[in-house]
This record gives sequence, C-alpha cells and structure tokens, in this order.
Amino acid sequence: MSEPRNHTVPSRSDEAIDEFESLFKRAERTLYHYADISIRKVAVVTDGNPAMAKELGNDIKRFLPHLAGQADWQYVTGDQYGNVNDLLKIMVEHNPDLIVTSRCLDESSLVPQHTLGVYVDVMTQTLSTPILLLPGTAPQPHPLGTRACQGVMVVTDNLAGDDQLVNHAVACTAVEGTVWLCHVEDDVLFRRYLEAIGRIPEINTEQAQELIAEQLVAIPTQYAQSCIEGLKAAGAERTIEQVIEFGHQVNRYRQLVAQYPVDLLVTNTKDKDQLAMRGVAYALSVELTDIAQLLL
Repeated sequence: MSEPRNHTVPSRSDEAIDEFESLFKRAERTLYHYADISIRKVAVVTDGNPAMAKELGNDIKRFLPHLAGQADWQYVTGDQYGNVNDLLKIMVEHNPDLIVTSRCLDESSLVPQHTLGVYVDVMTQTLSTPILLLPGTAPQPHPLGTRACQGVMVVTDNLAGDDQLVNHAVACTAVEGTVWLCHVEDDVLFRRYLEAIGRIPEINTEQAQELIAEQLVAIPTQYAQSCIEGLKAAGAERTIEQVIEFGHQVNRYRQLVAQYPVDLLVTNTKDKDQLAMRGVAYALSVELTDIAQLLL
C-alpha cells in the first residue's frame, strides 16, 4: 500500500514572497531600443527583362525614397536563373540587404492562387535577408502607387520586445507618416486556456480570465508607449498608433488594413523552431495580395 502524500501548506512568509515577486514582475517593462536600419544593397528580382526590372526599381525608389540615393541597386532578370537553386546562388553572391520581388515568380502558366510561389517560399526559409513583396503577383501585378510610403502597419501576436519589426517599420515610413503597432491575441487560444482553467476548482475562473486578459494587453501597451518615448529620444519621431486587442488574427488584420490608409505591412516570418514561415505571417502574405509586405 502506498503511503499518503504529504501536502505542504504554504507559510505566510512564502505567500508574501510570492506576492512581492508578482508585484515586481508586474512593474517590469520591456523597453524599446531604436536602431537605424542601414540598407546599402537592394536586389530587384523579376522574371521579366531588364527594362521591366528597372521600372520596378523606379517604383521602389518612389515608394521608399530614402533608398534611392543611398543604396546600390542590382537587377536580377528572368534570363539569369532557371530554377530556385540558381536564384539562391545569385542572392548569396550579391548578398543584398533587401530583396524586392513578387509572388509566383516564373509561374504565369500555372495561374497560381493562395501561394507565394516556390521561389519566394524557399527564399523566406533559407535566406535571412528581408524580402519586400510587391502588390499582386508576377503574372498579375498591382500598382505600388505614385507616392512615398506614408502608412506602415506592424502585425504580430507578440509585439513586446520585437525591436526589429518596429525599427524596419520606422525606416520605411515617411517622417510625416504613421506607424500602426498592432498586436492581436488569438481569442480562440485564449478561450481554450480558460476552459482548462475552468476545470481546476482551486482557481477562480472569472477572476483568472480578467487578470490574465489584463496582463496580456498591458505588456504590449507598455512596449508601444516605450516605442513612442524611444523614437522621440532618438530624434526619429513618427505618429504611432496602437491596436492591441483579442480577436481572430487573420480576419482582424484584414479589417485593419481595410480600415486604415496602410501602404505597407511588416511581419516577422522567422521561427527558430521550424523552417516554414510562421503561420499568421504566411496567411497574411498569401491573402492580402493587394498591399506591399515586408517579410523579416
């Protein structure tokens, strides 16, 4: 027969220590650190001819005017590569700081839908270089617009501490432009955790829901405020708007893009635990094809 378990009752001192630790953690803030994004080499990749590549380059210079004079522009055309490995070798040789290209390169005969195409898929998985996706697809391009980028939206489910996203967004936004810092918590996942908590009688479910939701919103809100303060201190001020809420991520971002004058989305595609692009980033990149997207 097994012996009965010994249940240790927490002492008042233990409870006081736990309470103090919780208060200390609540007071902690993840601070934003500004860094100037240096883009010295831009590779424009197309499946067309040199004239088409130069035209795309001119569109980008108008869209991101700060790159026009400071960057070395390289043009990769359809006659320079025949498969993905060829293009990857060219990118490694050029070693650009930014790749500009379109979805579904060299796939005009397939009439692709809801995909980035094999070239972009592989580049996002194997290269660390940021990729700027032009609106539309290579077979059916959409106009980029005739003005400089004024509105940039950062889309993520974990805003706090992601300085890279914010710094790239700021670098792409005109001085008088607006950066939307958007953090959408997955409400389906949140409800799933609450259902699990509801099965634990020792936990007050209603109180847990309120307190956890409060913290999940407070952390990115504090970070967004830190972004405003950090940009002001660095002399790189932009108009910063915050959207921090619960919801269905893809649907909500689709609504936000339609609601605000957004010229560019900035998303984080890398996941240290897998090669494939992060789920939300991939869904947005294949569904929101009428807007330029910067994949980091």
